[in-house]
Amino acid sequence: MENQSEVDVNVLMKIYHTKLAQVTNQNVLLEAKLATLTNDYKEHIESLLSENADLKQKLEAESK
Repeated sequence: MENQSEVDVNVLMKIYHTKLAQVTNQNVLLEAKLATLTNDYKEHIESLLSENADLKQKLEAESK
């Protein structure tokens, strides 16, 4: 009879690979979320800069 403290290497490897795949998938999802937020932020900044330039032009036109 096997010692109860021994572990089946095949079971261990299966669990290891499952956990590793879960962590990898989570990492990919987080990277995608970060990239999405970064793109949204850049677009928002560009929009605000454009709006600011338009308002400056209007203000200069009104003051002339």
